[in-house]
Amino acid sequence: MPENCYWISLDQEKEEIEMLPRGSRVYFPIISRRERSVLSLMAEGYENQEIADELTISEKTVRGTQVNLMRRWNTPDLSSIIDHALEEGWISVYEVLESRFSKRSAQAS
Repeated sequence: MPENCYWISLDQEKEEIEMLPRGSRVYFPIISRRERSVLSLMAEGYENQEIADELTISEKTVRGTQVNLMRRWNTPDLSSIIDHALEEGWISVYEVLESRFSKRSAQAS
């Protein structure tokens, strides 16, 4: 991405956006913090109730977020939205691997 180009979260604070250098180009991704959080936890292997507990939201909200992403990205199932999120860079394979490694380390001790 060229200099002075910034990706901004849909729910980022206005003050943070105003602090960007003058003349910057701002890009808004089609994903909110909650959607990214749900995707990350899904990729880490969490079940819907575990995601809800972790994010202190209802399981219905988790499922609604998943359904919205499947519709928006025209994906047939949950594993496809993880694949899409990885391809688009919304979540990274390193996050997933690091999380799985730390879970296994904790279980071994």
